[in-house]
Amino acid sequence: MRTFLIISTVVTFVFSPIVWAQQPQAPAIPVVLDSVQETEVVATMPITGNVYSQNDVQITAAISGQLTHVTEPGTQVKTGDVIATMDTAALSLQQAEQKALITRAQAQLNYLNTNLKRQQNLVKANTVSANTVEQTSSQRDVAASDLTVAQIRLKQIEEQLSRSIIKAPFDGVVSARLRRIGETVAAGTPLAAMMDMGQLEIRAQVPIRYVNHMQVGQSLAIHAFGVQQQGRIKSLVPSNQSQSQAYELRLAFDNQHRLAIGQLVSVAVPMKAAAQSLIVNQDALVLRENGTFVFKVNEDNTVEQVAVQANENVGDSIAIKAELKAGDQVVVRGADGLRPGAVVAIQKG
Repeated sequence: MRTFLIISTVVTFVFSPIVWAQQPQAPAIPVVLDSVQETEVVATMPITGNVYSQNDVQITAAISGQLTHVTEPGTQVKTGDVIATMDTAALSLQQAEQKALITRAQAQLNYLNTNLKRQQNLVKANTVSANTVEQTSSQRDVAASDLTVAQIRLKQIEEQLSRSIIKAPFDGVVSARLRRIGETVAAGTPLAAMMDMGQLEIRAQVPIRYVNHMQVGQSLAIHAFGVQQQGRIKSLVPSNQSQSQAYELRLAFDNQHRLAIGQLVSVAVPMKAAAQSLIVNQDALVLRENGTFVFKVNEDNTVEQVAVQANENVGDSIAIKAELKAGDQVVVRGADGLRPGAVVAIQKG
């Protein structure tokens, strides 16, 4: 039997180390930062409301009569301007008649006063009986009362004459003409409508479940045609119909954006009690396929990607839940294309 000896030859390859050229460092990416803040945030929902005039009234006739003037719709009026007038021919005749009755009553009273004085002098001489003096005194008192009644009646007629001219109760605009010249109307008949264009308010129907989170004097955000401002709760008016399950919310506001009567607005109504929350500028949010993030800038100017849960809007900011704290710096401009670990160059906003 032949034995074969197999000799393995170990070949050792000696590799020379390869020296790689050092890659140049990527340039810092310019970004603008903003601070994470912590504040009290209220979850809200938009409720549609309308702008109303606080003073929207019907102008009614104060007396019965024929109309001689009613102001046209659209007319701007000041307090005390004439809105409507009534024919006063009959009242003027009554006024003249009553003045004549007053003159007669005054003459009768003067006569009785003079006669009473004469009789009182004669009674001392036993020329006139005391009974006669007493009778004249009684007649004088009745005449004085008749004069007073006549004077009161004259004042009533004059008051009716003054009410024949219906004047504007406030500055505003005539919004409707309900009766025309020549019509005979009774007292209390609506003649025209007026609106106060300067004193406005917003009204909205709020579900009853949110009423407990609001109170008179509270400030709410109002949105209309791309503008936003604050309004103050004037009142919360319960409905007299239980099936509505809503309160009427009335807001006072400074009409700085010249909102018009009848205009639709959106009111941010609180849905729950206020709670502390972190907020960031909305521009800090980066939306990607795997979620929503912000880029936090570390002390060495590198960025760290932090996942966030976006909640309620707070003006230009948004409430979030994230592994952040108040005072952390996050990128609000230049976040597009950033990757974790990237070096940034901080710019002024």
